Amino acid sequence: PDAPIGPSPPLAAGQTWVNLPFDSLNDGSYALWLKAWWVGLMARQGISIQEKMVLFWHNHFVSAYLNVTDSRFMYRQLTLLRQNALGNFKQLVKLATIDPAMLRYLNGDTNTKSHANENYGRELQELFTIGKGPQIAQGNYTNYTETDVQAAAKVLTGFSDVGYRTSANATIDNVFTPANHDTTNKQFSSQYGNTVIQGRTGVDGAKELDDLLTMIFSQIDTDGVNKVARYMCRKLYRWFVYYDIDPSAETNVIIPL
Repeated sequence: PDAPIGPSPPLAAGQTWVNLPFDSLNDGSYALWLKAWWVGLMARQGISIQEKMVLFWHNHFVSAYLNVTDSRFMYRQLTLLRQNALGNFKQLVKLATIDPAMLRYLNGDTNTKSHANENYGRELQELFTIGKGPQIAQGNYTNYTETDVQAAAKVLTGFSDVGYRTSANATIDNVFTPANHDTTNKQFSSQYGNTVIQGRTGVDGAKELDDLLTMIFSQIDTDGVNKVARYMCRKLYRWFVYYDIDPSAETNVIIPL
């Protein structure tokens, strides 16, 4: 794609920065180039749903360079969305949960058994999968409660990123540290059928993420419709069709979809 307006990274044509160690002097320029490259892909794609869905997922699993401040992390996240844009949604949620940029953006990297951080546990339910539903009482929604946010945060303890803003090497990854994981049983509310996710020890602690997603993705509404499927189909409808979902659209489009 054409070069973006703004400072130019000190790289010759054909060279990449995404697999290099962190460059504090030029990282802001790399972020501009990343945006320009992505816009170029959108503008130049033919008749295809690919880039439309990559943008949809970027808005769904929202993050921002201004918070992450490592353009290589943002490139990796964008690549993750591109590779899974038309794939299995549950798998994408799992990968997004432990994505290095997401761990940084929603503080998953600081979520430990001694200092639980609820940011991602909340957004996972409120924005990424099942949605709040109407509020029943303070801290109690149709689909989850504040205690469920706290329990989810405990499930997710122990994950962190590798390689953040380091010039020592180019490695970027996620890691699970058993010593930082809360191994107690996690009790969820009646909104989740009073499910208990059994605490696991050692490296098996990472498997609690699978238990959490299985629980969330198994929730059925009073009319027999899967709650996560309904929530996501509504988001897709608003993205591709119209922001207002009237009863006719709900009956004739959302439910069949």
